Amino acid sequence: MPRKSLWKRFKFWVGVWLGGVLIRLFFFLSRNEVVGKENYLNPLQEGRSVILALWHGQMLGPIYNLRDTGIYAMVGYHRDAEMIARVMKRLGYKLIRGSSRDRGNKAMEESIRVMEKPGKTLAITCDGPIGPYRKVKPGVGVIAQKTDAVVVPMATNGSRKKVITTSWDKFYLHLPFGRNRIVYGEPIYPEDFTGADKIREMLSTIETHINALQDEVDRYFDEH
Repeated sequence: MPRKSLWKRFKFWVGVWLGGVLIRLFFFLSRNEVVGKENYLNPLQEGRSVILALWHGQMLGPIYNLRDTGIYAMVGYHRDAEMIARVMKRLGYKLIRGSSRDRGNKAMEESIRVMEKPGKTLAITCDGPIGPYRKVKPGVGVIAQKTDAVVVPMATNGSRKKVITTSWDKFYLHLPFGRNRIVYGEPIYPEDFTGADKIREMLSTIETHINALQDEVDRYFDEH
């Protein structure tokens, strides 16, 4: 095997190992406040499946908070997705591979099979894998309507972070020794949307709720 290929594989596996370790370490070394988690747990206790809906750029707080719980996460096949997938697997997630950009139908079918069973959880970054920024893709609404799953918005921010402004999603890289806030919003029930355009109306509501929640947690750190 060529030396260049070996070096590339070595860097990949080091990145996977470091990714899991640093997520655990950086959040462990910070004060983490979780708000509204009952909005997620109550539907599960009622026997409903739940879709956790968040923006791609704010995924690290939810990833840490839900580690080692065995929930499902949808991860695509874009440039960095394989490393993200391996890191999440090390953090105890089950993966559904695919996105709106690549093998989306397969991911949709698998998600529906999983979420038709009661008490399951699927996390989706609703504007991934490549945007548009803070715009919900149709998949979350279709899965919710077909499986009767409750959608719970999520948002996060921290007092110490680096915002990757060159990335389309304005990615929040949380740093240690700060304060992090992870918020679960009010549940959105698919049965509340019954019109001819019920999926489109639900998508609009989901987008509005995630944006409002993210703006709220962003303001929290501007004011504290």
